[in-house]
Amino acid sequence: MRDRLAEVSFSEVRADAIVASVSGEIDGSNAAELRRAIAERVPSTARSLIMDLTSTTYIDSTGVELLFELARRLSARRQIFTVVVPRSSGIRKVLELCDIGSVAVLVESQGEGVEAADAV
Repeated sequence: MRDRLAEVSFSEVRADAIVASVSGEIDGSNAAELRRAIAERVPSTARSLIMDLTSTTYIDSTGVELLFELARRLSARRQIFTVVVPRSSGIRKVLELCDIGSVAVLVESQGEGVEAADAV
């Protein structure tokens, strides 16, 4: 990503599960670019997207809206959306207050994310 407030990397934990790991800050200056990067890397054939925010240090309302938008898009494609945020993370409370759990599975580790995708 051009703006270095956030870095995103992608991996596959299985052929049908994509992990997008975001480190740094997600805000209005980079949310659109992050949205494009994720859209390019998550094919409609993937069963789930696990968005790992373990190393994300800050998220503003634009970042929260990005998560809700991803959830809507993935739901329309019948894909599972899991967000990984440890309880000790500073952004966990923000996401809980915004009720991200109403549109995504909220877990504490990538392993739990994979298990959650399998359970659905």
